Amino acid sequence: MGLGEFYSLLCALLWAFAVIFYKRAGDHFNAYEMNLFKSAFVLLLMIPTVLITDGLTIPDIEQSQFWLIFVSGFFGIMLADFFYLRALQLIGASLTGITGSLYSPFVVGLSLLFLSESLLFSQYIGMILVLAGVVLVGYRKKSLIIEHPPIKGFVYATLAVFFTALGIVMIKPVSNELPFFWIILIRSFAGYITMAAYGLILKKPQSILHVIKAKGGKWLIIGAFIGQYISMMVWVAGYKYTSASIASILNETASVFILILSWLMLGEHLTKRKVLGVMITISGVVMVLNL
Repeated sequence: MGLGEFYSLLCALLWAFAVIFYKRAGDHFNAYEMNLFKSAFVLLLMIPTVLITDGLTIPDIEQSQFWLIFVSGFFGIMLADFFYLRALQLIGASLTGITGSLYSPFVVGLSLLFLSESLLFSQYIGMILVLAGVVLVGYRKKSLIIEHPPIKGFVYATLAVFFTALGIVMIKPVSNELPFFWIILIRSFAGYITMAAYGLILKKPQSILHVIKAKGGKWLIIGAFIGQYISMMVWVAGYKYTSASIASILNETASVFILILSWLMLGEHLTKRKVLGVMITISGVVMVLNL
């Protein structure tokens, strides 16, 4: 297992922890408040991070590279995270996770189209197994129409997955040319600025200080720190050190980690079907890694 594969799996684990905390925070805040806060919070953390790691020297970034990263942040943070948080509120974590299985096909498709990447036949089989395991874990027998309003929620979730994939594939060509933390800083800046602009256009409140003191605020802060600050760094690192296609497939294991953490931390029931789904997903990961 190389660095890229390790970082991609670590990202999945960190994101699973974050989803647990976002699930708790979502009972107290709407999607706009959550996305605006976490975008501002991560941006504030990234500024000293860049100063510590790279100093005061601004790297030589071409204008085209800057705007490519900026647009990536708009797609991958402002739009993707906003739609994802809204989907969580509409259809819940499990059903949103099912739609998340579209992530690696989106990345693989976009990578084939724009990056000319390819996989071995066994790795394509591994991707199918990962998707099958994720779907099996999240499958529900009850009617979605009875439990949730499915159409709008699944549209939001699908858009979130697509824009996440598009945002990361866009910056793959420049990920090896520019300082790692500067890429994350620019993406974070883009995510916050565009989210704030969206709020101004719709005349939504811009203050984020009330989140800190509000009930559920601690869950949002912890989720943002783990899921956006730490997870974003290892997420981009995964794509830096391995192909976008393989990284995306390994990111799918987040659903497995969410299942396990939900059982351990939230007391959710662990069924034989879910365990089978975990085993299928793990076998798919092994094939992707060619172990």
